[in-house]
Amino acid sequence: MKKGNYGLDAPSVVITYISLGIIFLILGIIFYFKQSWFINLGVIFLFLGLYMVYGSKIGKYKMREKIIKRLQINGEEIVLDVGCGRGLMLNGVAGKLKSGKAYGIDIWSAKDQSQNSYDETIKNAKIEGTEDKIQVVNADMRKIPFKNKYFDIIVSSLAIHNLKNNEERKKALLEISRVAKKGCRVAILDIAHVKYYESIFKEQGFEIEHFDKCQFQIFPPVSVLYARKK
Repeated sequence: MKKGNYGLDAPSVVITYISLGIIFLILGIIFYFKQSWFINLGVIFLFLGLYMVYGSKIGKYKMREKIIKRLQINGEEIVLDVGCGRGLMLNGVAGKLKSGKAYGIDIWSAKDQSQNSYDETIKNAKIEGTEDKIQVVNADMRKIPFKNKYFDIIVSSLAIHNLKNNEERKKALLEISRVAKKGCRVAILDIAHVKYYESIFKEQGFEIEHFDKCQFQIFPPVSVLYARKK
């Protein structure tokens, strides 16, 4: 199956790391005998920048497959991807569906992912052959535009942490709880605040099935929370 183009995550951070790496390496060469620590800094920043590129181009595909495998999709489910971006998780899940349907919501911030847009999401769905199994909606995760107890599976990848504080994140998590059916399986991948997500889901009557901490396929390392609504 062809893979879509899912861009570069946190592009400004990647550019900053790589630029600093190059600058410090140049300074290290110029001032080698006086300030050799410039080279050490250059190597560190360059490594971090390239590590983030690896995560965007290879690592997150591996994480997608790991999550999908654990969700044990039977193909009949109604699925929601919260903060779908350019559709990495959305299309991965949709590719496993038969009579089911996958919905993605996002506000498409290019700050969080390069060339992030509704059109890019649809383009990737066409490349991966899932366009007839998905529907994409421009919507804020704090106001999910679906009725109560609608979804069998809900996923979210590198999205909820972008909300400015835990109060706003809680709004999104409560919305996820609202639209989740009894028995709904939830998988949340994120770089921060995942323990907080766990506490909110427990309050909402979810059973925590698994918690993968510090997964190094992506930088910064991510955690994945798997929960089921009782």
